[in-house]
Amino acid sequence: MSTETPFIVDGEVMFSHPPNNWPTDEFSWRDPVRSFVQEHYFIFGVMGSLALIALCQRFYTKAFLSKGLAVDDLFMFFAWITSVTTQALMCYQVANKTLGLHGWEMVASHFAKDMPITYATAGIFQMCNGFTKLSLLTFYLQLSPQRGWKIANWIAIAIVAVSSTVITLMLYLYCRPPAKAYMPQLEGDCLNPGALYIATAVSNIVTDLMLFVLPIPMVVKLRMSKVQKGGAVFIFGIGSVTVATSGVRLHYLMKVLNTTDLTWDAAQANIWSLIEANLFIICGSMPTLRKFFKHFAPRLMGGSSANTNSNGYRHYGGTSGARLETIGGTNKETRKARSRYMEMDDMHDLSAMTRNDIGTDDNVDRVHNDNGSDKAILQTKTVEVSYSRC
Repeated sequence: MSTETPFIVDGEVMFSHPPNNWPTDEFSWRDPVRSFVQEHYFIFGVMGSLALIALCQRFYTKAFLSKGLAVDDLFMFFAWITSVTTQALMCYQVANKTLGLHGWEMVASHFAKDMPITYATAGIFQMCNGFTKLSLLTFYLQLSPQRGWKIANWIAIAIVAVSSTVITLMLYLYCRPPAKAYMPQLEGDCLNPGALYIATAVSNIVTDLMLFVLPIPMVVKLRMSKVQKGGAVFIFGIGSVTVATSGVRLHYLMKVLNTTDLTWDAAQANIWSLIEANLFIICGSMPTLRKFFKHFAPRLMGGSSANTNSNGYRHYGGTSGARLETIGGTNKETRKARSRYMEMDDMHDLSAMTRNDIGTDDNVDRVHNDNGSDKAILQTKTVEVSYSRC
């Protein structure tokens, strides 16, 4: 069968020609064989719901149990919007029978109508990827005041912002004119879209690895046991678990590059795009999960009876709930002094700080129950502790 002659079934021109060994009595565009249809709906429905729950948990914890929402939460909100949009567009294509079926069982005019959706989806997915990483990096900025740490984070932010912007623009402008990407009949030139998708996947894997490696030197400096350090690295690594899904997706994208049945083989790669789009949100909301459960289920998390009063000070045990203040200073000055470093509690509830931020153990004061007595701390270049009885 000549490939230059349109392949027609029941009066409709099909998207592509079948292979020569395909049974001629099995063509049906009205009831075609489908691939990964239920998987698309399941992932969007189940993992999408989990992602929404994780996002709500993050916002509640940050807004009511922590210091409030910040720019990292704004980036995560944008990531969720683009994640849902990506998945909705992919599932629409599956429902419209332009994805997950053989090209010789798909009406060419149907595919032509959906090409703008395919064109839009790739760039939106890349935006989701970029917003998620910017959310994590802007959160990293809060973990330590060390100059080197902040410089490294700002460099990473610049790399992610620039690479995400450039890749997104290339996904929309790889043809001249851009409309040729979804209207092949137009005159013009295009880059190889398959190669562009591969380059995008590789770039995303590289930045995922960068985000995983970035906090490791800081974790190594924490004053905690090796087991705790391993746990901290694991928790940081959760945010980069998409390295694995990106690798799997890249594997299937490589197969799509050389396929003769694009609409069938692309469905499996899209499954991993759906998984990754949800993991962006779920993993990005993990840092606040421990704090959330320590508030609502402290026994489950093995928490102590520590409480926080309305002024933001903690008291442990006892009944007096005495407020802690610096001697000769105001609450504002106390908060300013404490802002020199940040406890890891907001991210993983790890009561640990970098050695360079705190110094030796002599400079760290832990408040214990002393039968309700007031305890005050004078913070200068060293830490002095004085007691006064009520």
